[in-house]
Amino acid sequence: MPSYSYRDYKRRTIDVKKISRDYKSLREIFNKRGRVGLDHLSRSGILLLCGAWETYVEDIVREIAAHFATLDKIDELPEEVKKTIANYVKNHKDDNKVLKLADGGWKTLYLDEVVEPKLSGFNTPKVHNIKELSKKLIGYEEMLDCLCSADQSSINEFVKFRGHIAHNVRMSGESYLSVEKLDEYVEGFQEIVNTIDNHLLSYLKTYINTRLWNRISE
Repeated sequence: MPSYSYRDYKRRTIDVKKISRDYKSLREIFNKRGRVGLDHLSRSGILLLCGAWETYVEDIVREIAAHFATLDKIDELPEEVKKTIANYVKNHKDDNKVLKLADGGWKTLYLDEVVEPKLSGFNTPKVHNIKELSKKLIGYEEMLDCLCSADQSSINEFVKFRGHIAHNVRMSGESYLSVEKLDEYVEGFQEIVNTIDNHLLSYLKTYINTRLWNRISE
């Protein structure tokens, strides 16, 4: 079985696929009466798909962090994660915060005080931001290195397009967003998530010996 994050991503894209089906059904009906604009549906699908992508990034980082918290000693964590925790404790206004690291207390501090606040503040899932997040929280800046440069560029362009849809009034003459383009985005991001899930499984196995999740057939 794939990661929990992967399975949740699949569930979150169900509504996007429903929008695609509704678009096609309505197009078939309305085309009998003349051309009609339906890309308010496909544009809504973009917002949902980007939300699913952002949530996947947050969830997979959280899932890996939860696995790291099963380690016996803080010294077994990736170096970058130890640096993140050390900086958090060092810069905290409570001078006694360092005492929470003892006797396995680092696990709760790591998950609740380091990981969760940073995930809560994450809201622009572009490549650079994802790499920074994964470097600090799971010690792996190379989270997206499994993707080709074209895929990484497509992520940035897609997130930018989502922002345009979400924050701007549609302008006269703006390009029509076809349902076929929405379907293309859905298929492309599914392949991206498949690749990342397998890539992060290989990374996690270098630290965790217990059973994790299964690879996805590509």
